[in-house]
Amino acid sequence: MLDWDHLQSFLMVARHGNLSAAARALHITQTTMGRRIDALHAQAGVRLLQKTPTGFVLTQAGKRVLASVERIEVEALSVQRAITGEDERIAGEVRITTVDSFGAKMVIPMLQKLAKRQPELQIELIADNRSLSLSRREADIAIRLAEFEQHEVVVRHVADMAFGLYASRSYLKSHGTPDFRDGCADHIVIALQQDLMLMPEAKRLTEVASRAKVGLRSNSRDVHLHAVRTGYGIAFMPCYLAADAEGLVELSPPGGRVVRGLWLGVHRDTRDVRRIRLVLDHLIAELKASSSRLMPPAPARR
Repeated sequence: MLDWDHLQSFLMVARHGNLSAAARALHITQTTMGRRIDALHAQAGVRLLQKTPTGFVLTQAGKRVLASVERIEVEALSVQRAITGEDERIAGEVRITTVDSFGAKMVIPMLQKLAKRQPELQIELIADNRSLSLSRREADIAIRLAEFEQHEVVVRHVADMAFGLYASRSYLKSHGTPDFRDGCADHIVIALQQDLMLMPEAKRLTEVASRAKVGLRSNSRDVHLHAVRTGYGIAFMPCYLAADAEGLVELSPPGGRVVRGLWLGVHRDTRDVRRIRLVLDHLIAELKASSSRLMPPAPARR
C-alpha cells in the first residue's frame, strides 16, 4: 500500500510546482520532500511528477491519479478535523492567516494580550496574500477582506476597514493638489499589481485618477506606504496603516473613502476546539474594539 505521507507530498508538489513551497506547506524540509517523492515513484513503479527547468509537472500517470489522491485527502482531513474537534486542551498550536501588513500592525498586538493570559498557547501567524485553505488545514483561522467561498467554513463579519487616498506633503508641494475633475493629469499613482486590479480600492483609483501615470505597482501594502511617504506618488491605503505615518495627507476624491468588510472564518469541524475557540473569541472582541482605528473619521472635504 502506498504511504499517505508520500501521496500527500505528491499533492503538494502538484499544487505548488516545486519542492521548497510544497515542503513549507507540510512543515518539512525540502530534502525530506525530495526523499518522499523518490520513495513514491519507487513504490508506484511509475513517475507521477516530471522535473522541468521551471518546476515539476504532472506526467500522464500523475494526471490520472490526481483526482483519486485528492479524494483520499478529503477523507483524511475529515478524520483529522473530527479528532481535533474533540481536543479540549488549551496548550497547543493555532494557525492564523491574514495579509502581511494587517497581521503585523493589527493582529500581533491583539495576540500579545492573549499570550500574556494564556502562555501555553502557541500561535503561528501566516502573513500571506494567498487565501490559504481552512479545509486542508493550511490554517485554523483566517482573517480576510472578502467573503469566504468554502461551504465548510463558518464566517463572521467582524468589522469594516476604510481605505483613503494619501499623498505626502513633499509630493503635494512638488506636484500640487490633484485635480480630480481632469482625472489627476500630470500626477503619479502607486497601484496594485494587475492581478489585483479588481479590488475595490484599485478600481476606485483607476476611476478618480484615470489620466495619472502609474509610477509603481506592488502587491504589498507596506511598499505602498513607504512609496507614498517618500513622495513617489499617491495611493489608496488602509487608514490604520497611514495613521501612524508622519507627513501624509488624506485627499478627498469623488466618492470619498473605499470601505471593505473584514471577515473571520474557521472550519465548522474545528470551531469548538477549545484553544481555537479561545483565539477566535479573543480576535472577534479585539477587532470589534478596533473599529475606530479601522474606520477613523474622514477628513473634511475641501
